[in-house]
Amino acid sequence: MTTTMLRTDNTTSGLDDLRALLYDALAVAEDDFPDSFDGGTSNGRTLLALAALARQAAGALGGDPGITVLAGPGPVVVRELASAIRLLDRAAASGRGAGDLDGFLPTAKALHAQLHEGVSTRR
Repeated sequence: MTTTMLRTDNTTSGLDDLRALLYDALAVAEDDFPDSFDGGTSNGRTLLALAALARQAAGALGGDPGITVLAGPGPVVVRELASAIRLLDRAAASGRGAGDLDGFLPTAKALHAQLHEGVSTRR
């Protein structure tokens, strides 16, 4: 007996999926009180990890990843995520690199889930 798995083509790229997760995380942060994302909190560390991941992805696409923020008050952490997403968007738009970003997705999905879990337990 032979089992055959049909491969379905995925119409979205790793970049699209990564950006969707990052933009959703930014929306979560903007909808909440910024101080709740202080770099010393679990939610703040999760946002900083997502920002670092966005910067790494920008570098993989040939862009300048910039300097990663490691800690700070809530508004700084939220701005760091927004800045990292902008860098990723610029790197993607430049077309310099055609890096495969699928490797970033498992980590991004885990951090995204952790963020939603942390925010929902506070509410």
